[in-house]
Amino acid sequence: MSHILSSLEATAKSVTALFSSRSSRRISSSLLHHRCPYAMIYQQLHVATQFFHQGRRYSTTPRKISDPLHILFCGSDEFSCASLKALHDEHVRDPDLIRSIDVVVRPGKRTGRGYKVVRDPQIRSLAESLKLQIHERDTFTGWNMPPETNLIIAVSFGLFVPPRLLRGAKYGGLNLHPSLLPDLRGPAPLQHTLLMGRKTTGVSLQTLDHKTFDHGLVLSQTSSLPVPRTVSDLQALVTPIAASMLIDGLRAGVHVPPLEDKGWKPDEREAAALVHAPKITKADRRLTSSLLRTCEREVGMLARRQDAIGPLWFESRDRQGRKKRVIIEQLEELPAEILAHNNEKLAMLTETPPSPISSSPDPSYGQQYLIPFEEEKDEEEDLEAANINKPQYLVFWDSPFTARGIEHRDAFRLGDCRVLSLKVEGDRAKPAKPALQNFINGMGL
Repeated sequence: MSHILSSLEATAKSVTALFSSRSSRRISSSLLHHRCPYAMIYQQLHVATQFFHQGRRYSTTPRKISDPLHILFCGSDEFSCASLKALHDEHVRDPDLIRSIDVVVRPGKRTGRGYKVVRDPQIRSLAESLKLQIHERDTFTGWNMPPETNLIIAVSFGLFVPPRLLRGAKYGGLNLHPSLLPDLRGPAPLQHTLLMGRKTTGVSLQTLDHKTFDHGLVLSQTSSLPVPRTVSDLQALVTPIAASMLIDGLRAGVHVPPLEDKGWKPDEREAAALVHAPKITKADRRLTSSLLRTCEREVGMLARRQDAIGPLWFESRDRQGRKKRVIIEQLEELPAEILAHNNEKLAMLTETPPSPISSSPDPSYGQQYLIPFEEEKDEEEDLEAANINKPQYLVFWDSPFTARGIEHRDAFRLGDCRVLSLKVEGDRAKPAKPALQNFINGMGL
């Protein structure tokens, strides 16, 4: 009997290896299609860990058989579109696994000047192109899902699926989350991954909890993935991985009871370091004096924040005394060779009349410019302690540095960053120096 079991186990491992190679090629090709530099890294890391361990599990445990799935899919953006497309492809390939898909979309949002343009979520156009049944909902109150539904899948949806619907579906609900849960629960895990300066992240497949977001049972989870520089690159990395994880999970029957917890378990120290990832608001993008002081101390923080949640913005007053919002359209961290050449930390914010700011001994800094900085005032603050009666100024410098063969004569330096272009409220985007000509209060000190 033992030699028969060994033979069966070897066969199962061979099938798993073949399955893994196909999956890895699909994942890598999707990543390369998005011009993601981490395709090869993920192919080696993910296939060598996740699928290997899954192969060991399948070799000793019979695959759980699911009823044909009638899925109610709830989604919105590009991240969820990839999952819906993968589900539809699997439905075409194996209708015995996925029999039907209905799609729930939220109403379009009014945008633009005067809020006259209605912008529908991306998932609607995809569902229409796939000829799927669409249900538009901004609340589930008083609404009944299609009676044949036996699995609900919510990906980047933003609307809580109530217990009434989850109980009505035989297999409850599933959700994909682009973090290694329980870390970075919340609606903006990608942005907060970058804001926190995390070096690695991952993707989790979890059940939909009956009480709150992102507290379900983790059914599958990647190993650690390297974090690229920007949100768009990070999304390009995790999106095809998440879609593939969903399909692999359905094929393996992870949604079929008894459910198995495959998540990592933080110890006491790790649990204390877990971070929530709340929704990014317009206020999060505003430059404040406390944020600027922090950026003065921490190299790369300003550029990282722009990459994660930008465009950043601040308020200023022009020479006519008009308060204007100034949006940082393009900002980049100065190249390492420039920072290494002159490692003097430059203040980003000052008061007037200030004690003179020491002129830089390096003439490459050029001229200094002061731009009025308007801090949002809290009426409950102690005015004297907060010093909000004292005018504050952003401290910009000429930035005639050449990097990668490009010279930016109209750029400004702010701390360890170069501000390339700005958009003043009511005007079009311009290079930084021309954009701020009507705001410059003083030149030099």
